[in-house]
Amino acid sequence: MNLNVNQKKAIHYVSGPCLILAGA
Repeated sequence: MNLNVNQKKAIHYVSGPCLILAGA
């Protein structure tokens, strides 16, 4: 049960597109 790893991956995958959409 690596919630930290899952969260980090989710943040990484979501942070990318989210920042791009926010910037645009």
